[in-house]
Amino acid sequence: MSDVVGRVGRAAGARPADLRIALPTVSAWAASAVLIGSPEAAVTAAVGAGVVAAVGIVVLFLRGVGDDAAADAGWLGAALSIVVTGALLVGLVAVAVAVGQERRAPAAFSDTEGPRAVRVTLDRDLEPGARSVTGTLTAVGEVTALRVPVRVVPDGLADHGPHRLAAGSTVRGSAAIEADDPGSPTAAVVFLRGPVRVDQPTGLLAVTDRSRQAFVAVTAELPGPGAALLRGMAIGDRSGLDPATVAAMETTALTHLTAVSGANCAVIVGLVVLFGRAVGLPRLVRASVAVGFLLAFVVLVRPDPSIVRATVMAVVVLVVHLSGRPVRGVPLIALAVTGMLVADPWYARSFAFALSVLATAGIVVLAPPLTGLLARRVWPPVAAVVAVPVAAQVACWPVTILLAPLLPTYGVPANLLAEPLAPIVTVVGLGACLVAPMWPTGAAVLAAVAWLPASIVGWIARTASALPGASAPWPTGSTGVVLAVMVCAGIAVAVFVGTTGRVRLLLASAVVLVIGVGSVGVPRVVVRGSVPVDWTTAACDVGQGDAVLLRSGGSVALVDTGDDPELLRACLDLLRVDRLALLVLTHFDRDHVGAVAEVEGAVTTALVGPVGRPADDRVVQELRRAGAEVLRAAAGTSVGLGSARIDVTWPPATSSDSGNDASLVLRVRASERDDPVPSALLLGDLGETAQRRMRASDGRNAGPLGPVDVVKVSHHGSADQDAGLYRALGARVALIGVGADNSYGHPTRRTLDMLAATGAAVFRTDVHGTAVVAPGPDGPRVWTEHPVDSSAGRASPVSFTAGAASSVACSASAASPVGRRIVSATGAPPFAPPEGPHARQEARARRREDRPGLVVGRPAGAGRPRHRPRGVPGRPGDQCAARPARW
Repeated sequence: MSDVVGRVGRAAGARPADLRIALPTVSAWAASAVLIGSPEAAVTAAVGAGVVAAVGIVVLFLRGVGDDAAADAGWLGAALSIVVTGALLVGLVAVAVAVGQERRAPAAFSDTEGPRAVRVTLDRDLEPGARSVTGTLTAVGEVTALRVPVRVVPDGLADHGPHRLAAGSTVRGSAAIEADDPGSPTAAVVFLRGPVRVDQPTGLLAVTDRSRQAFVAVTAELPGPGAALLRGMAIGDRSGLDPATVAAMETTALTHLTAVSGANCAVIVGLVVLFGRAVGLPRLVRASVAVGFLLAFVVLVRPDPSIVRATVMAVVVLVVHLSGRPVRGVPLIALAVTGMLVADPWYARSFAFALSVLATAGIVVLAPPLTGLLARRVWPPVAAVVAVPVAAQVACWPVTILLAPLLPTYGVPANLLAEPLAPIVTVVGLGACLVAPMWPTGAAVLAAVAWLPASIVGWIARTASALPGASAPWPTGSTGVVLAVMVCAGIAVAVFVGTTGRVRLLLASAVVLVIGVGSVGVPRVVVRGSVPVDWTTAACDVGQGDAVLLRSGGSVALVDTGDDPELLRACLDLLRVDRLALLVLTHFDRDHVGAVAEVEGAVTTALVGPVGRPADDRVVQELRRAGAEVLRAAAGTSVGLGSARIDVTWPPATSSDSGNDASLVLRVRASERDDPVPSALLLGDLGETAQRRMRASDGRNAGPLGPVDVVKVSHHGSADQDAGLYRALGARVALIGVGADNSYGHPTRRTLDMLAATGAAVFRTDVHGTAVVAPGPDGPRVWTEHPVDSSAGRASPVSFTAGAASSVACSASAASPVGRRIVSATGAPPFAPPEGPHARQEARARRREDRPGLVVGRPAGAGRPRHRPRGVPGRPGDQCAARPARW
């Protein structure tokens, strides 16, 4: 063991003792990650770790006084030292968890029934339309002097107009408080209700906010994504990044350049130290000035885990530098990690923290020996430039699988081209930000200079992401992580072994790489190849939301977008949709319009329902800015889509309904009698009362409603349905857009039984994935992404005639095809894990107030296939055949 450690240490330029501190640090990190999920076990873990450490210390002492201690010295003594150090660190973080949990769960949380008066200080800027923001809860009711980390969901602030709220703002209002999931960085979710009072920040936060806003103003007129990248790379403001750029940066492994990272901190400290040395400042003054600049920079860009980690390391480096001792990378990383985990153990599950630490460790440990190997064949400076991004990618890739399960084929070349530009953007952009409040003209000149390299970075990302095979699919979840670890471990170990072992390890890594890509890529090709080429209707699997595609004559319309841009892109890619002739937004609930930014650049014409809130109007304005023609629709509006027509049957033009009952209801029909296009009725989120009123007015608003071949069930299959309407429609296929294990119990047993009584075959996106309807000789045919009888969610297609679906499914099992996963053994709808990061808490808070609510978000479903496109769909060339009057 000691020989291996010594070899790695010598190759990496570190001493073996330096690397031995890594294992205790990793143990403390793992203990933190486990204990924050079960903080009640922290005290027990601390006691157990203390006992282990005490026993280890006693053994080491006894060995030290023994007569044959020298003979026994070696690997056993090193192992005992590692165990003792690890136990001490585990005990330290366990105590930190126990203490931190007391602060995160004050007695004021014990009574959270209904809205309470709260006071929250925002930790980051809240941009218009933002879903949530982190903050610190300082008061609940009469209880003050709290410091509880929370996530604020701005129900009352979502419509605070075009103005943003700066970090440091204090928000007072009424809110429902729900405990966050165990292990989350925030202890609770605060759902603001109704009007709020906002106190603007003061002091340094106010100064930095003015600088940030002045910098945003001087960069507002700069063209293209370069301006947004400039703001992100200089001050960490990613709010202006368009989805196409975000997707391109992700595909090319350049996401770390879209915001401030630890590299920016290194650049700032390095420049300050060099300048201080050039002007002859003493070492102590240089270090003090560098720390001051660094802390001000952190306040300016807002602290993220990666920034905090880099700041801690920079401060330690400066202190060690003052002492005159050499700085060694591995102990420095270990000290920074341990210090952050002791200060806040809830960093342990932060992706930003993990990626920052792993990237730094990869560069420190793997880059030096890799540089030596490459220098045998290329010029040493070139070898060093290549080794750094390769080392960082090898260290970080297994973790990024949990965020984006793909292999960035051109990640290393893209980083080689883009990384040298990042310091220029950072330094010049930061200079523009600092002078912007006092000298806007000078700041504009500096911003224009920084814009050029930022635009080049964006160009590199877009160009590389558009190349063939820009990313390869990879297994999701733990399987993908394990395979990625095997590949990266093989590459890392190969750097430290001889030629023969190196070749074997690299070949083994290549085999695992091929297996990983093939296990996803081959089934994906099979699935895509099995989609009916003549499909006309598709219910996309976008989680707890609606997104329905309609196609006729080569033109495609999208009805609603769901709330998950990545899942929407997956559906578009699966069905090879890269152009949209029409976008219809039935209403403006987030689970219907949350992913509209993903396709807004691909839309020529958009039909929208009633606009009531400022947030609704923002969606409309964004569509117009993207070049879409936005039209207001109501009953009687009719547009053409290829050989089909789309009629709006609800709401009436004079209706005063709002919310779900104002949803646009669409009837899709063939223009000609012999056209095989299956007819359909899409009900949005229309409630039972509105459905009954629409049925009563059948034929007066926009022609008869039914019968139809396909019905898109209203409101994700909630119980708020008019059975008479569904009987009148007589649909053979019923599509339900619903998230797996959602917290609302959708679709309800009542609705499933009602649909079964009408004879409809039910297809749910939570069970079947994306469901595609195509015309058939005996009625509509239905293809589903997942097997009808599968509960594992594997992407295996099944195609059958809808009218025979019930009998086919019943012959396979006793269960009906309508909802095999939603009904428990007792017949009651389950309330399982949340559909989004805060959906469970939101559902409880909403139910207490007896009001309907929206899902906040949706995580990636385990085992769900993720069809990732190579870019955002382009602008369609087809126009709607008929247009309503301009709004």
